[in-house]
Amino acid sequence: MTNPLDHVEQLGAWLRDTDIALLELRGPPGTLRLSSDGTSVRVVDADEPSAAAAPTIAVRALSPGVFLDRHPLHVQPIASIGADVRAGEPLGFLQIGPLLMAVPAPCAGTLVDVHAAHGATVGYGAPLFELLPIEGEHP
Repeated sequence: MTNPLDHVEQLGAWLRDTDIALLELRGPPGTLRLSSDGTSVRVVDADEPSAAAAPTIAVRALSPGVFLDRHPLHVQPIASIGADVRAGEPLGFLQIGPLLMAVPAPCAGTLVDVHAAHGATVGYGAPLFELLPIEGEHP
């Protein structure tokens, strides 16, 4: 299996020729994040997870909309990385025109990553959160 780190130079050259500011590649060998300012490219993060890493669940957008990590009337995000959540508990919101739709946790677990920025437009099926389920819990 090819490791993304084997191709950083080529990926960097391609990234410099685009208007993309951040490129993230995920796969079984790990995650690679490259940042570009248009003239130079740097490795933001590269990791190699262990084979024993616990499986996580991606919480995805059920509709296109604007992702909100907090209610529009509040200042703090609903859930932060490392927070324990219960099944059905809202993790964030999707704003679709005037409608505000909660994004619920599919099962009890620990929030390990937030994939979308507050206010970002997301499409159907876009990953919003990564959840590590409590043992025995499944969506």
